[in-house]
Amino acid sequence: MKPAIIGIFFGAVGILALIFGSVFGDGAEFPEHPMAKNYQKAADELAKTVQETDPTVRTSVLTEAIDRAIALLPENSYIAARLKDLKKSVAADANQSEVLPALKAIVEDLRFRPIAEANLPVGFPPCTPVGEVEVKLYPGYRAAVTRDSGTAFWRLFLHIKKNNVAMTAPVEMTLEDNTQRPLLMAFLYERPDQGNPGEDGAVEVRDLPGGWFVSTGIRGPRSNQALQLARQRVQDWLAHHGNGWEVAGPPRLLGYNSPFIPRDKYYWEYQIPVREKSSANN
Repeated sequence: MKPAIIGIFFGAVGILALIFGSVFGDGAEFPEHPMAKNYQKAADELAKTVQETDPTVRTSVLTEAIDRAIALLPENSYIAARLKDLKKSVAADANQSEVLPALKAIVEDLRFRPIAEANLPVGFPPCTPVGEVEVKLYPGYRAAVTRDSGTAFWRLFLHIKKNNVAMTAPVEMTLEDNTQRPLLMAFLYERPDQGNPGEDGAVEVRDLPGGWFVSTGIRGPRSNQALQLARQRVQDWLAHHGNGWEVAGPPRLLGYNSPFIPRDKYYWEYQIPVREKSSANN
């Protein structure tokens, strides 16, 4: 790359950094998940054993570590269910050629902590741990919404700049049913009484209802494979809890990080809105 082009490139990056810095809050922090310490302890239990090299003791060591980790996780934990399946595989695979990589990936998931560049909207629940599945209750909120396209992010960005609205996390993308294609993108207002609903060119400020969402955490770059795995986790949860819950709308993807965060540190949530069947039938 020529020096002049390099200068233009870094100049553009600097300008973007100043622009984004003016809307991202200083000292942003996400609330801690209520089970965060248990997830960390479960990761520690597994991490102590995945490096075991003696195959004569590995089976019993892994089995005991998996049991200790499961005991630390929530009763209906998706990760605990995965660990139970891996425990069954330990005895069948003498060298644990498939089990050990899977356990190492779970350790990385359990230890992952999202980077907060902006605060959550008021009343939003903590982030779902990576690889976990849980149902969460959200309050009603106000959001600037536009059709998703190559310029959707910038339309929303210019809207909040013009209206002196602080950036929050996450950015919400409504997905087409059974696909990963975004239909709408939204920047969420910090409070539901902030600003006024209505149209602003191609952007519309809407008051959106709260409700229950089945959620799973994702780490790393956004990819079709990652979204497919996340969708499968949520579908597994829905199949297991189908007697009590039903789908109440299209899926959404929540993105929590800007391009200035390393891609392997990105955090996302894939969610599907649900309602209790008993409530829906009353």
